[in-house]
Amino acid sequence: MILSRWSLLSGGLLLACLASFRWGMVKFFSQPAGSTIGMRAISICGAGFAILHLAAILLGPVIPASRGLAAALLYVCALGLFWWAIRANSPRPLSAAFSPDSPQHLVERGPYRLMRHPFYCSYLLTWGAGIVATGMIWLVPTLAVMLGIYLRAAKIEEGKFTRSPLASSYERYR
Repeated sequence: MILSRWSLLSGGLLLACLASFRWGMVKFFSQPAGSTIGMRAISICGAGFAILHLAAILLGPVIPASRGLAAALLYVCALGLFWWAIRANSPRPLSAAFSPDSPQHLVERGPYRLMRHPFYCSYLLTWGAGIVATGMIWLVPTLAVMLGIYLRAAKIEEGKFTRSPLASSYERYR
């Protein structure tokens, strides 16, 4: 089986995104309460869905240039947004999703000037890119499941801010 350049590019960019996200979990985000149920859900679903996406990209039909280019742009945007958010948080890394700790600071620079949850947006761009690349509708539930998980995590994080000493600053920021 000979892979098209778009399959190779999409598969490589998917792996670059996944490697970046894994690096973030191991080296950047703190887990003050250890591995929570929510983090385990992200890890298990993410690993399973990553295999599905990679298989669809590498083993599915040839990816046409139009879809390959669109997917590549989404993957590159996901990577850029992820690393921009890392840089904005590098002085004071964040706790991982679903951590029960209270927020200690509010980040309003970098991508946070444009959106409240750039990490989740980056992750969702990655899942969406696989669907765009392959055109396989059966991958849509992977995006939907991850969207549900990230929406729940974002709601919990926003609730933590509203109950913290940063509540008024966060309200102005929102």
